[in-house]
Amino acid sequence: MSKWSKIAMYGKAAVKVIAPSALVLIEKTGTEFIEKQKNLIKIPDLKDVYIDEALRVLKDELNLIPTSAIANPNLAYVDESENEVMYSEPRFGSRVNPGTAVKVYYLTQEVIDKSKKLLETVVHEFKVPRIIGANLYEAREDLESLGLKVAVKLEKPSLKFVSKDDGQVTRVTYPNDQKIGSKLKTGERVLIYYVNEEVILKSRSIKEKIDKDRREIINKIGKISKDVSDGFCTGVADTHKTVVKKIGKPFAKKKSSSDMRK
Repeated sequence: MSKWSKIAMYGKAAVKVIAPSALVLIEKTGTEFIEKQKNLIKIPDLKDVYIDEALRVLKDELNLIPTSAIANPNLAYVDESENEVMYSEPRFGSRVNPGTAVKVYYLTQEVIDKSKKLLETVVHEFKVPRIIGANLYEAREDLESLGLKVAVKLEKPSLKFVSKDDGQVTRVTYPNDQKIGSKLKTGERVLIYYVNEEVILKSRSIKEKIDKDRREIINKIGKISKDVSDGFCTGVADTHKTVVKKIGKPFAKKKSSSDMRK
């Protein structure tokens, strides 16, 4: 037996021994990962919720460890109210383990007043940041840090959202859906559109239905084509038999006449 044949033989034997163990390990690891993902808790969007209620939800309903902190003055806080939550660390939408510490930032009247003074003294014009495709909560924080007043709106299910991710930003407009130009000014209002898991799943259901209908139409067309083809072949065969029969009869008659002469 050659050297390479021996290697191949021993290799196959090793695979038979190792492969089952490897498969079990992979399966176990995959199961553990899925179970871990199931146990993760998604931090809800608590913006504009009063701080006391936000802390209660995080602690009593989600089994997290919340703490509070006062937000720094920001141009985006001019029209907000006292004791409202602005953001958190980790961000809203993050998935964390039970018992994770979450710091929630809220407003005091002093912070709101200082924010108004900032607006009176500082007005900037800047290019529109690239936030399409970014995470909703990250995008909102980035825009608010520039002094913009941000609202959010959920998209309706559509084929173009099939491959999107939960919380992904799809577009940014003015509140009246008017397209934003190349630049924005401090204090302007903008609207962020985004998708969540529900919208994505409904979008995929729409695609699956369209694909299913398309397959059914193709199958029907294929069946009709087959029936037409079979009918055509049957007609040709019948015509062939008739022609042969008609051609064969004169020969039969001629043969009979010649036999009679004999």
